[in-house]
Amino acid sequence: MKPFTYVLPQTLAEASAAAKQPDTVLKGAGIDLIDRMKERLQTPAQVVNLLPLHKEMAGIAVAADGSVTIGAGTTLAMLEQHAAFATPALAGLRTAAATTASPQVRNRATVAGNLLQFTRCWYVRSEAFHCLHGGRGPTCLAMTGENRYHAVLGWQDCVRVHPSNLAPALLALDADYTTVLGDKRTTRKLRDLFPADPRAQNPEHTLQQGEIVTSITLPKQPEGTITVYGESREKETFDWATTACAVRLVLAGGTITAADLVLGAVAPVPLPRPQAAKLLVGQKPSSELFAKVAETAYAGASPLTHNAYKLTVGKAVVRDVLERASKGMS
Repeated sequence: MKPFTYVLPQTLAEASAAAKQPDTVLKGAGIDLIDRMKERLQTPAQVVNLLPLHKEMAGIAVAADGSVTIGAGTTLAMLEQHAAFATPALAGLRTAAATTASPQVRNRATVAGNLLQFTRCWYVRSEAFHCLHGGRGPTCLAMTGENRYHAVLGWQDCVRVHPSNLAPALLALDADYTTVLGDKRTTRKLRDLFPADPRAQNPEHTLQQGEIVTSITLPKQPEGTITVYGESREKETFDWATTACAVRLVLAGGTITAADLVLGAVAPVPLPRPQAAKLLVGQKPSSELFAKVAETAYAGASPLTHNAYKLTVGKAVVRDVLERASKGMS
């Protein structure tokens, strides 16, 4: 591993100042970063460790207006176990956290770290291959290579998939995120954290150099809201999703009055499917409706040589989470 300067900031301002230096990376738990540094895929001159700021950046607070703020340094285990996420309205996020990796990882991995993960594509993560997204080659090798875990939707010149479990559930809840950059604090919609044009030359997120995610905020959900998250995997535990879906339904008198649907693990970014969600509004839940929604959610898909199964499996996951949401089952 290449030698680097290791910074242990005592304040967020100190961390932000250090993070603005060239060739610097930020580290929470470091679960993903250490893997890339061992492979020499990332060789920063400086690493800023955010864990000393645990008191400032971790924790969950429920405001008087019903909104919930999650510190960026909150672990997935803390999120999974907090009483605020035991409600039907936030149960989907709790499930997303609880199904990520293993208990050991969930006790270390942070919310911001989960959202800002680098893609799991084996070509860009291997020193042996020079691919377009890694900036070391002329083309996306997965397009014509081994691509059974890669994108079927939303891709252009790179078929990587975004690996975050939390992102679909947070997007379905219309979350905001707050950052600091120097002395400037900014709050945006979470959807703005991911590139609108996920081409190979664009990173997994839109943060500027030195910009630090400090918290995620969920607005108060309407009465009758339920969220559900589901995914498919090859192994029962400690595995990456092959497809995922988060849904948010608002039910009143047996009718769906509002809906959001977000896919995961099938595109270079977490993928909201508003046209599919629109079909649900004003309707009563039914298997026929959910089948139509699932087809619409995957409309326009472009499967590769080895991943056409994602369409069949992904549609089944969509139908399953909608069925569970309509029955009030998280």
